[in-house]
Amino acid sequence: MAYYTKINKSEFKKYLSNYSLDNLSYFKGIDEGIENTNYFFKTRSNKFVLTIYENKITKRIKEKNLSFFVDLVNFLRKEKFPCPKILYNNNNKQLSSYKNKQFTIIDFVNGKLAKKINSQHCYKLGRTLATLHKKSLKFKKKKKNDFSLNEWDKLIKKKIKLSKNESLFLKKEIKYIKKNWPKKLPSGIIHGDLFPDNVFFKNNNIAGIIDLSNACNDFFCYDLSICINSWCYENKLNIDKVKNLIKGYNSVRKIKIQEIKYLNLFLRASSLRFYLSRLMDSQNKKIPKKYKKNPKEYLKKLKFFRENTHISI
Repeated sequence: MAYYTKINKSEFKKYLSNYSLDNLSYFKGIDEGIENTNYFFKTRSNKFVLTIYENKITKRIKEKNLSFFVDLVNFLRKEKFPCPKILYNNNNKQLSSYKNKQFTIIDFVNGKLAKKINSQHCYKLGRTLATLHKKSLKFKKKKKNDFSLNEWDKLIKKKIKLSKNESLFLKKEIKYIKKNWPKKLPSGIIHGDLFPDNVFFKNNNIAGIIDLSNACNDFFCYDLSICINSWCYENKLNIDKVKNLIKGYNSVRKIKIQEIKYLNLFLRASSLRFYLSRLMDSQNKKIPKKYKKNPKEYLKKLKFFRENTHISI
């Protein structure tokens, strides 16, 4: 989360004017993340988050995909999955528009981020991730992964400046991943960005999963690798955390043997995916420096998984 669009109180009320809400009592920009503008706000009786989709700044989320995101959240809520409700405006729509930007208002999740991740957090995450994968099998709509391996060459050619050595390294890695990419594995809707700052805990249980705007269709094990990368890596892989994450996942949806065979490849792929997206953000002059995340973190992970091809789980 972040906030690019600066709003004063009278302007903020205009965003809320087409909603049946109590009087605004407090609002504040959420100064974290990178993709969209987010404001926490309170009314007399409740708490909410206003999200303005900044596709013209961050070039991440395409406007045409927002209806997919809204429909997925509505579906998952009916399936009792812990994601916050998107409010309807007075025109009975969940996507609103103001000053040529689309926005949503969602319920605030009463919970806290895991500041120091432990194995129990990873177990609960695994259960929740598998629940998402299993429940969404009944979701009829589909969306391609905008950051899939088929898009990486385009990013390097058009949106990312690289030195000659960096370019050669990445092209070699992409060639390897493409050559070994599986043709058929269990797949469906993945979260695609389930980092620790998108998961809220309350009383040691997961109270809410946010930021499903990157959700798409892909291999389930690829989504699992994104979680391993972001929850279980501490200069090297914490195997105990990995085992607990997978144990939690298996308690809901049993991972197939052929999926485990591709885990290292997916770990390399997810490292590469976030290295590229962070490089793209780091070179985007419209994004303030304070919101940019270090690409080298994921380059380091990519090199680790290139050198450590076997994970004992």
